[in-house]
Amino acid sequence: MLFSYIFLQCTFADHLPTALLLCLLPFLLGWLAAYAFYKVGSLKGQIADLTTQNGELNGKVSTLNNELTELRVQLTQRDAEIERLNELLRKAKGDLMLAESERNALREQLNAATGKSAKAAKPASITFAGTKWKWDDLKIVEGIGPKIEELLHNEGIKTWQQLSETSADRLKEILNAAGPNFQIHDPSTWPAQARLADQGKWDDLKKLQDELTGGRV
Repeated sequence: MLFSYIFLQCTFADHLPTALLLCLLPFLLGWLAAYAFYKVGSLKGQIADLTTQNGELNGKVSTLNNELTELRVQLTQRDAEIERLNELLRKAKGDLMLAESERNALREQLNAATGKSAKAAKPASITFAGTKWKWDDLKIVEGIGPKIEELLHNEGIKTWQQLSETSADRLKEILNAAGPNFQIHDPSTWPAQARLADQGKWDDLKKLQDELTGGRV
């Protein structure tokens, strides 16, 4: 009945615009409904795709979180192992220093027992390069001053003979352990200088020291 009425209305010329609008309105409404249905379906499909992608991403994030947790556990274990090894290294260095001190003490006892101690066999002082030195004064070695001599004494190195028998690497360890002010010194020639002094080879010692600058070649 409605469409018949609309059709009848379309026959009257004085109501032609209104009649045309009424004729087209159902078609427009139908087209809009169909378009809306299509868009809703398309959006539902996109939502489904996004939901699937979100699930996949959540799975990847979960996997990465698990891997990260495992790496953190491994890092903690490695840190603990490094600390354990550092502790063993510190203990080994301490044992080495103790062993060297005991060795020096035993050497002094042996020298005293056999009548070959430095005090008994060697003069109390000597004159070298125009300066009077006490025997076994470590400062006669170019590169060694009062502070380094005190440092060496604290490590049990108190004579030229002991200094000559101490490796340059060991002397460098002692300097490094004492701090930045001592780390700049190069002890590579100190054992050789001490050996010449202990043997009383003053000309050779003077010649060597003339070639050095601050104890360095």
